[in-house]
Amino acid sequence: MNKDELKIDRDKLPWFYRLILKIPGADFLESSSSGIFWSIIVPIFLTLEFFLSIFLLVFFPFPINIILTSTIPVAVLLIFIRINLERFINWWDLTFGESGVKWDVEKTMQEYLALLKKRGKKKE
Repeated sequence: MNKDELKIDRDKLPWFYRLILKIPGADFLESSSSGIFWSIIVPIFLTLEFFLSIFLLVFFPFPINIILTSTIPVAVLLIFIRINLERFINWWDLTFGESGVKWDVEKTMQEYLALLKKRGKKKE
């Protein structure tokens, strides 16, 4: 089986996965700030959301309070699912797909030996 066949084509995914990948709002996590986001901002946000949920459950009547309380956790769950799907697709493509790097061991070894010879001449 060719490595190009193992690569995930996002246009040929089932409609459910394409719908998840269209969810906006998680593109800023691609940068180096994702660790800060997951370790500081999300726990603070979830703690505040807990208190907001208690407030919504207490001060609104029955059917409305359940709907209002479930909106934030559902949104967080959808963003979490999208991020994990993106990570899985990237991992799969990098692990099983065709990489852009061509490994030429003989050429690399020749360059390394030439570099060692040049380094040896400088020490003398």
